[in-house]
Amino acid sequence: MIQIYDINNAELIQVNPADSTYRNKVIMSENIFMLYFSLTEAVEIPIGAYVMYKGERYTLYSQENFTMTHTRKYDYTLMLETEEAFLKSTKLKYFVIVDGLPQRPFSLKFVLVLTPSEWIQLIVNNLNLTEPGWSVGDCLDAEARQIAFNHEYCDGALNRIAEEYNTEYEIVNKTISLKKVEKFKDNPLPLAYGKQNGLKSGITRTKESEKLPVGILYVQGGEKNIDFSKYHSRTLLLPKSQSLIYEGRTYITDADGTMITCVDLPENKNEDSYDASSISPQRVGTVTQVIVVDAGAHFYDIIDSTIPQSLDFSQMRIAGEKAVLIFQSGSLSGYSFDIQQTEENLDGYVHAERRFKLVPLDQDGMILPSGGMIPEVGDTYAVFNIALPDAYVCDNVTKTGASWDMFREAVRYKYENEIPRSIYKGELDEIYAKSNWLAIGGKIVPGGYVLFSHPQFLPDGQKIRIVGVKEFINKPYSPKIELSNVVSGGSVKNDIAKIDASEVVTDSLHKQSLQFTKRRFRDAQETMTLLSQSLLNFSGSVSPITVQTMALLVGDESLQFRFVNSKTVPVAANHVIVFSNATKVLSAAAGILQHMTVGIKTISQSHLASEYRYWDMAAYDSPPLTEADASKAYYLYAKCANPGTAGVFVLSDVAIGMTSVAGHYHFLVGILNSENASERSYVSLYGFSEILPGRITTDKIVSPDGRLSIDLSSNPPKITALDGAIIEGKVQFQAGSSGLAQLAEWPTAAQDIQDASAAAAEADRK
Repeated sequence: MIQIYDINNAELIQVNPADSTYRNKVIMSENIFMLYFSLTEAVEIPIGAYVMYKGERYTLYSQENFTMTHTRKYDYTLMLETEEAFLKSTKLKYFVIVDGLPQRPFSLKFVLVLTPSEWIQLIVNNLNLTEPGWSVGDCLDAEARQIAFNHEYCDGALNRIAEEYNTEYEIVNKTISLKKVEKFKDNPLPLAYGKQNGLKSGITRTKESEKLPVGILYVQGGEKNIDFSKYHSRTLLLPKSQSLIYEGRTYITDADGTMITCVDLPENKNEDSYDASSISPQRVGTVTQVIVVDAGAHFYDIIDSTIPQSLDFSQMRIAGEKAVLIFQSGSLSGYSFDIQQTEENLDGYVHAERRFKLVPLDQDGMILPSGGMIPEVGDTYAVFNIALPDAYVCDNVTKTGASWDMFREAVRYKYENEIPRSIYKGELDEIYAKSNWLAIGGKIVPGGYVLFSHPQFLPDGQKIRIVGVKEFINKPYSPKIELSNVVSGGSVKNDIAKIDASEVVTDSLHKQSLQFTKRRFRDAQETMTLLSQSLLNFSGSVSPITVQTMALLVGDESLQFRFVNSKTVPVAANHVIVFSNATKVLSAAAGILQHMTVGIKTISQSHLASEYRYWDMAAYDSPPLTEADASKAYYLYAKCANPGTAGVFVLSDVAIGMTSVAGHYHFLVGILNSENASERSYVSLYGFSEILPGRITTDKIVSPDGRLSIDLSSNPPKITALDGAIIEGKVQFQAGSSGLAQLAEWPTAAQDIQDASAAAAEADRK
């Protein structure tokens, strides 16, 4: 008999379970108790009712199903679940806990950089908001990783975190662990077909996937904190010609630090690759003191007294890069702050004091740090766009550094994927199990290892994990087990969540690299005034009430230039020029300027790339344009050597003619308007726009508030909506032109759907 209890632990009813009643436990999938029974009268089983089975509590989270066969027979079906089901109804939120209290409002759409244990702590904090008692269990030791979430439930988030680290999770008595579920690995349960060997006939083996066993694994690391001029690679490399022992196997790297092989397995030329772009040289430090320099101006400095004497950040700047500090925890987690610096020096780090001077950040409609979002003692951080000492990159003596971290993580991936991926299914022999239950019963659990053998197809035996156990309540000694040598993976649902979350990453990157400022009518009027004084080849302005014409050409021949990514095969590149209303600084990124008319002597439908003039433009940061300069508007020029290929950006409050300075061209790049309501607007002016009857040719269309832009010059064209966009009406995607197939994530999701369909078809055949 099975006792059913109500939410107050009072017995509701005793039922006689049907033979079809079972419990099914599968790693990272489900832990359910399916209870089938019949009654002579209708009984309402309330939500929250539960049963106990083998020490675990299974609760009814949704209404029961029943079928009335006749007035004296009611057939019931109850799906009861463990506390793991609570994750399905709890949204993942980001918040900071201060003095034991969660700080509101919560964020449901966010990007964070956390370690495995910190990710689990975030989920535990969410669960404890409404159902206390959750805790963090054992977690694998791995580096912090960036993951984005977009209005997701905790169960999906936990699956994606496990998938990100190529591992598994386990929930036992409200304790969440993040690591591969392994039990009795050193003392596996021997099982084979035959009398007193444990398994009945009917053993099946199927391929887990079409993926071939990996023999050669190529690995590519991250790009952050890599100085190409010294490291001679733009991405992190593996330790060169080194070895590592993992789970009894020896793995070696090649002399170039690009691939891994295993010397203990037969030669295998199947290739695979591992994306380790999240791993870069870094030091995660801890704030030991916060200095409020000027709260009103948002000037906060932080001190980390644990920085060693040998780590002087001021001497580690990479030429042409801007050093930034990104908080890894606390209320500012994920936010990136510039460190005070000039073009030559990182003077915002004072090594004698172990002090960082942070530049205020204008983002998300507020200036940080401010209010409750300020640095605090105990917050962790990392510095990027610097060249750390070799010990942080690769130390072969101590086997430490980012390269060795990447080596260990890639080896763990290879170990899980270098033998044929198979799934075995079988049923325990009830006579054998009953007579040996006290010895073997405790080992028949998900994660338990089995030494599985068969004289024909597995004569030497192989350690394989139990990944699923299905127990029929009325046949306790004959469970069905599923064995696999593969780490349990995610689902199509996880892939869809990744697509949604990628929107968060895109937003975050966009805020860091691209900013279209607000344009008011006053800004447009001021720009027209400045253009009338800009010494371009135009006569005076006109101001009629209406204009009727057949063509309108906006632009000047001297402004026909663009920024490209190469001088040999030039392709237009998005060039970032932004003005920060927080710091009052105009910043222009480094790049290559290609002029489309200067130096071109012949008229032709096309020109060779070598016929054009190019200049290497250095990055530029203006001095703070303070209140004393608030009424001034500025021209931004590209000052390019003639002859020569070097160029710099110049900000001027007076117009400069293109050839008025000997030895240089001055190409007008844009105009920075004067302050209006404490804000300035910057607008680019190079290129041209043509308006003809029924046609407009232009590079970019931007909304007045700068939140929506359509970049027609990028390849492919790009539409960006910082706060999202709504498309109303019927939208038709024709075959071959768009749709899901255009999403980068779709091939993997499509394969998962095909595999699921094939598995379902196979199940139907059985």
